[in-house]
Amino acid sequence: MRGKKIVLDLEFIPYRRKQEPYCVHEIIEIGAVALDADNEIYDEFQMYVKPQYGTVPPFVTAITGITNEMLVGQVSFSEAMQAFEAWLPQEDSYRFYTWSGSDQHVFQAEAEWKERPLLGNFYGWWVDLQRLHQRIYGFSKPMKLVTALGSMQIYFEGTEHGALADARNTAKILQELSDVRRVKNNFSTSHVTYNIASDHTSGGFTIGRLPIRHTVEKNKKIPLDKKLLAQRDFFVCLIL
Repeated sequence: MRGKKIVLDLEFIPYRRKQEPYCVHEIIEIGAVALDADNEIYDEFQMYVKPQYGTVPPFVTAITGITNEMLVGQVSFSEAMQAFEAWLPQEDSYRFYTWSGSDQHVFQAEAEWKERPLLGNFYGWWVDLQRLHQRIYGFSKPMKLVTALGSMQIYFEGTEHGALADARNTAKILQELSDVRRVKNNFSTSHVTYNIASDHTSGGFTIGRLPIRHTVEKNKKIPLDKKLLAQRDFFVCLIL
């Protein structure tokens, strides 16, 4: 895709409302980077958000480093969205890119719950780079971000599960996948034959069925059909 791209990552907490059997989520940090038509980062956004109802549980603090004390005095969800929307490109031709489909769901669900209208692009085309990476590289399961970077011979920079750091590193994967020649080179040099991530449960974006290149059982490579390779390259250019 030629045009601006927003690579986004959220940190959020679960909250169970009374009389309801399922949890909703409240965003506690927004991190994003903006890329131009050449996939170069030209701007960044980071903001903590004070939850309206829930508190940060210990397991979220252990993962993200975010504490309840850090969120005292921070902006509300509505105020954070106002700032984030003001930061987004003013033109309509941009897409959101995330690692898994959960961020899209959390954004839209919290906005609906708190009756805060969103810009039209929040209901447009989101690209799930986690699923795209899985399909292009032919892994049987999606990977967590740091493992996917390793499969592409890229180091994670920063602190994991910090929203801005995760967005920056997800942008590296977008940049890598958009270079078809580099992806082909990774195919020829990669020795990754396994995936340690858990099952992917989000309704993320996919590009259809692509060939499986590696088999864990026999630990050998399977030749890729040239027609399917050309189809894969076409979709990569179209999406990224």
